Amino acid sequence: MAKQTEIVSRWIDAQPEGALLRSLDLEHLVNRDQASRQLVRLARHGRLRRVARGMYVAVTASRFGPVPPPADKLVQSLARITGHAIVRHGAAAASALGLTTQVPARQIYLTDGRARTLNLGKQVIEIRRAPRWMLVLGDSLAGDVVRALEWLGPDLAETTVGKLVGRIGRDDWNAVLETRTHLPAWMVVAIQKGLPASALVPFRR
Repeated sequence: MAKQTEIVSRWIDAQPEGALLRSLDLEHLVNRDQASRQLVRLARHGRLRRVARGMYVAVTASRFGPVPPPADKLVQSLARITGHAIVRHGAAAASALGLTTQVPARQIYLTDGRARTLNLGKQVIEIRRAPRWMLVLGDSLAGDVVRALEWLGPDLAETTVGKLVGRIGRDDWNAVLETRTHLPAWMVVAIQKGLPASALVPFRR
């Protein structure tokens, strides 16, 4: 058992920060039953933290106690595992774009996959299922613009676009508008009204 634990521990050390670990990831090292037991054992000893059913993450020891990895790295790992897009919520996107000083109380992400919650002790990461149009541009600046506008809503959309002129490049605006058939009509109208003609290049139809 000690040798197996050492083998598994060395493998975990070699994984990137925030990598989610499941028993099936260890089956090239130990058998399935042993893999599950090893994860539970390492979590019990503070080497790992259980973040969801069957999912663990390595933590870093500090004088203040175990330190979990950054939420974005955990989410990126989950996206790789599930094959689904996972992006930050519109409130976080609006904050990153300088459109609000409001700091979201919870870490919320959006996905086209299954909704779930990841627990990092006192920190909770909530992953909500969202309509596909909110994720079509993925984890990009253009995608953040779409999600920020959706969060702020139709009444503020045109004014918000005006505030973003000069901060958002022409290529990003056109990336948004090239997906206009997926977007709500009010958002497309707000972008077209809020942007000066010089900010856009002609659409490819």
